[in-house]
Amino acid sequence: MNWIQVLGPSVLMLLGGLITWVIKSRIEELRAVEEKLRETRREVYAEILEPYIKLFADASPKSQAQIQKQITSEAYRKNAFNLSLFGSDEVVRAYNDLMSHGYQAESSGDQNPGKMLQLWGKLLLEIRKNLGNKGTKLSEMDMMRGMLKDIPEDLA
Repeated sequence: MNWIQVLGPSVLMLLGGLITWVIKSRIEELRAVEEKLRETRREVYAEILEPYIKLFADASPKSQAQIQKQITSEAYRKNAFNLSLFGSDEVVRAYNDLMSHGYQAESSGDQNPGKMLQLWGKLLLEIRKNLGNKGTKLSEMDMMRGMLKDIPEDLA
């Protein structure tokens, strides 16, 4: 019984240190994986946004045709696939809503620029939140204000 009193505290301290080390190494491993995923997401998001950024920079008919070709390219589709694998649920939903609206507008000929701007702003906002600004107070239209000269009054 005497040896338990002598060795007990030392064994408990050793055991506690071992458990602490295991937990700490696991937490560091998870942080490294999260950081790698965040970097992958940044890259995928940038590639997905690229043609739309070009559209805001140059909305000429020639540029629009090139952008449309880029969006329908195999490389862009691959990036969209990567988005569905690596993007957050909210970003994937916002992207899908944007693309669905574009497909419907294209097939019906019923263009609704206001709705498209709202969906684009939603995608940008969800990307912003996913990359670390979870508590942002910005709205979809706040995300658009710096890109547009004239925001329709019904959207402002």
